[in-house]
Amino acid sequence: MNFISGGGSSPAQMSLIDILFPGLSVVSASVQQLLAGNLDSYTRLFCTLGVFVLFTRYAVRYVWDLVRSYFMSTLHVSYYDEAYDMLVDWIAQQPFVHNAQSLIARVRSPQRTTIQNQAKKKPLTFSPWDGSFPFWYKGHLLILYCMVKDHREDIYISSIGLYPNILKELVEECRGRYLNNINKKITVFEHREGEWKKTRLRAIRPISTVIMDKQVQDDLLGDMKDFLDEDTQKWYADRGIPYQRGYLLYGPPGTGKSSFSLSLAGEFELDIYTLQLSGISDSKLMKLFAELPPHCIVLLEDVDAAGMGRRDDADTDQENNSGSGVTLSGLLNVVDGVSSQEGRVLIMTTNHIEHLDEALIRPGRADKRVHFKLADGKISAQLFHTVFKQTPDHKQAKKQSSDETIERLAKDFASKVPDQIFSPAEVLSFLLERKNSPFDAVTAVEGWVAKAKETASQLKREGSWVQESGC
Repeated sequence: MNFISGGGSSPAQMSLIDILFPGLSVVSASVQQLLAGNLDSYTRLFCTLGVFVLFTRYAVRYVWDLVRSYFMSTLHVSYYDEAYDMLVDWIAQQPFVHNAQSLIARVRSPQRTTIQNQAKKKPLTFSPWDGSFPFWYKGHLLILYCMVKDHREDIYISSIGLYPNILKELVEECRGRYLNNINKKITVFEHREGEWKKTRLRAIRPISTVIMDKQVQDDLLGDMKDFLDEDTQKWYADRGIPYQRGYLLYGPPGTGKSSFSLSLAGEFELDIYTLQLSGISDSKLMKLFAELPPHCIVLLEDVDAAGMGRRDDADTDQENNSGSGVTLSGLLNVVDGVSSQEGRVLIMTTNHIEHLDEALIRPGRADKRVHFKLADGKISAQLFHTVFKQTPDHKQAKKQSSDETIERLAKDFASKVPDQIFSPAEVLSFLLERKNSPFDAVTAVEGWVAKAKETASQLKREGSWVQESGC
């Protein structure tokens, strides 16, 4: 069947096939001429094919953009958000990952692994990387997009059809699995490129295993429990008092300040956000504090090492270097100024409280000060008990020791360790080297103490020689 269109002296004919498939008759004629040996039609054919391919690609892209805009729902997940970790952990367990052509391998080490077991050492997981990956979820076709930007990855998922609830169901499932995986663990966040990023999970350490003064520990636990109570929050709000609490943990290195902070997070099931102030500007610090969740622990470690001296000694330096690091005024502003975040628990640690400005550690900013001391007889005995006590899962392999024997040996051990000389970390390190024999620990402790004193005396003499020589 032909359609005749008049126009000019010679009428043009257009077949039905040209209407349905524009240009197909031209391609067919060119192929026939090419087979007949007409090379001019060869060039004509390729030009026609090229135009057809370009038109097809444009048409497909245009139609796909229309589908994505009007017939698809999309869920975006930022790399720095914890939802990213939830989704990535879920994706790594899905069957469609095995068929993906672009993958990234990650090491996922278990929390407690027998080092000798090679099958469990540094296990690998695989996730899709830098591309689009279709998969089915509860009867719905979803497409996972992984976009690489600056050596990190942004993820978003689209569903075919106007049904956004399926994406919410997927994320809720990811969240449920994620919460189950982090049960009895502490989520630790650190500063990464101006954002908070989850860096690791730590097994909860019972607060009872932290060796410190029992009365001080109970007082701090009771204070924090009262602060986190819902009635307390309402009490603060009714009186217009900022709902914040701050603690200053100070003492020599190795006395358990950071360990106690982690145990507090586990005791009250709070995430912990750790931050080193060195190398961070006031504006970045303000941004990080503004992004904190309502209930969490913020751990500022070694605040004395951030270059902020006492106000009367450092005002001039802070004015000259305000753009190079955190200033005292900037830190005070995020602690309890207009930029401070309510609901959080602030813990600051320092080895040298005498180096801190009084404005930073006054009540209202550091509501309680907790002194972590060097080991005394009571702490040394507690450390001995911790290392050598009998547990249901582990007995002394060579020598069975009763509780009465351990009690007697602990007193003997503590009497041989001088008070306020060694940190709990040093005493614990000595005991761990002899963890298989409490008798050896008691026998060797006097020699260890004498050697440590001799080493300290030698270092002191060398330091005096350096000072006297003017080096």
